[in-house]
Amino acid sequence: MENKNAQFAGSIPAAYDRYLGPILFQPYGEDLAARLAIDASSSVLELACGTGILTRILRDRLPATVRLVATDLNEPMMRTAAAKFNQNDANEWKQADASSLPFDDRSFDAVVCQFGIMFFPDKTLSAREAHRVLKPGGVFLFNVWDSMEQNPLGRIAHETISSFFKNDPPTFYQVPFGYHDHGEIKGVLEAAGFSDVRIDVVSKVSVAAGAEDAAAGLVHGNPVSMAIAERDASLLPVITIAVADALQKHFGGSMFRAPMRAIVVQARA
Repeated sequence: MENKNAQFAGSIPAAYDRYLGPILFQPYGEDLAARLAIDASSSVLELACGTGILTRILRDRLPATVRLVATDLNEPMMRTAAAKFNQNDANEWKQADASSLPFDDRSFDAVVCQFGIMFFPDKTLSAREAHRVLKPGGVFLFNVWDSMEQNPLGRIAHETISSFFKNDPPTFYQVPFGYHDHGEIKGVLEAAGFSDVRIDVVSKVSVAAGAEDAAAGLVHGNPVSMAIAERDASLLPVITIAVADALQKHFGGSMFRAPMRAIVVQARA
């Protein structure tokens, strides 16, 4: 069955990158990249690269001799990502399903993924694939969001959007904030063959130009926009304003600052 909650197409990649990138993904991309300790001859595979936010950080931080292969299942997201690079960056791009990677066994020293694991329909199979393509001792490094209760941006967006639909409200936000149980994550990784699993909780503060920008990203920068449009497209601008108002009411102040909490996971093959 097609997973509509993982369809990042149309105008979504641009809104995702413009609005959500700076306030959600850039801070955690910096954190993730800082944890990746590899030498100049290493090779890195990125899963679910999206619009290339982590990819750009990795390319800027890693030695130029490190092989960096960025993959995503959504071709429109990868097009947006590739536009941030030139031929001198020497990146490799590959459309790929994380549950069936088109790479040989023991091909990479590290596999990284920023906020993509939650969207993988078969997390056990994807973990096995990550383990398969890693060299012995290689690292699997990724982050996922903590619960919606710990991330008010997501919770407020979800509750506000749902309030417009008495029946069958969009369920998108249950996906990105639905995979955070430490025991479950560790169990999946160990079953796939990983060892030395380390899980850290990382809190940061999201800073945006204003509630309007945050709302534009939260409504238009992910597949919830398609779910709303399927129900009643005329509600898109109305809901965007409502989310902005709810965010402003909750956080207040002239500078928009919202707490975020994610889980960072490292494991060895």
